[in-house]
Amino acid sequence: MTLKEIAEMAGVSAATVSYVLNNTAPVSPETREKIEKIIKETGYRSNILAKSLRKNETHLIGILVEDITVWHTAFIIDGINEIAEAKGYNTILCNLRLLSKIESQFDHLSDFQKDIDKAMDVMVGMQTEGIIYVGMHDRKINPAIQDIGKPIVYCYCYAENGSSSVRYSNEETAYQITKFLIESGHRNFGVINGLEGSEPAALRFEGFKRALSEAGIALNPENAACGSWKYRGGFEAAKKMLQKSNFPTAIVAMNDEMAVGVYDAAKEAGLRIPEDVSVTGFDNAEIIQHLSPRIMTAERPLQKMGHCSAEILLEHIHGKAKEGRNVILPCKIIKGESVYLRK
Repeated sequence: MTLKEIAEMAGVSAATVSYVLNNTAPVSPETREKIEKIIKETGYRSNILAKSLRKNETHLIGILVEDITVWHTAFIIDGINEIAEAKGYNTILCNLRLLSKIESQFDHLSDFQKDIDKAMDVMVGMQTEGIIYVGMHDRKINPAIQDIGKPIVYCYCYAENGSSSVRYSNEETAYQITKFLIESGHRNFGVINGLEGSEPAALRFEGFKRALSEAGIALNPENAACGSWKYRGGFEAAKKMLQKSNFPTAIVAMNDEMAVGVYDAAKEAGLRIPEDVSVTGFDNAEIIQHLSPRIMTAERPLQKMGHCSAEILLEHIHGKAKEGRNVILPCKIIKGESVYLRK
């Protein structure tokens, strides 16, 4: 069914049907009702893409995600869609499914460059006006996307090629958590960091060390461990620390999954949280919702990252932003009940 056929059935011009579809000119109530009835009965749908191309704009944004099953991705996508909807844009999504392919071997991303290029070809072919690339791990990409003549914004990752990016504050958040522990009277610390070679792990550890340095507190190297972001890593690291007679009064786990391991290690050692050992996490992940006492953690601004990415992309699309912008959003500290006041 075409617009011309709708016009013939209604006994009007094609222009009149167009006026009704687009509300671009007044049409008598009787004629409008006749045309709308025919449209409903025939199931007519206008070719939005063709119409947009005639105007040289599609109001279409591409979202290319490294892996949709990584739990933070959905919140970022929701934020992007919220802004797109408010601004009259539609989105198309492509999932690279990289988690099962490279897991934590992020330096192997180049092995799947053909997959990325293919996804980009599809999005360019769909006449997207710009693309948001959502990483599954906060890190530098060198760069995954080649120049396609359209604006690109990286979210939850970044590229040192002048493109805009949106991330969250790893270092400052870990600093604030550690500072709170120090202000609560703690001086004997343990720390369980993430995966070796991980940029977020390095940044969080820098924030932790900065807080200790400012307070003049030395970290016992035996109380620093790598938990690789995993529950088992957190459990084993905490178990070794808590076997000592002079065990840490506060253990900073650099993500919530490892922090759950610390909880279980403390329980196995017969220690109470927070009276005997205070514990903090990072991420405000679903895994901690049933921990007792409620853990001190940090919530990443995932939906805001989606909002910001979409807003920056639209600025580029509309020519309001000429240079790349690198935005780092603050996290929200959730104090919980897992830190004991030792003063």
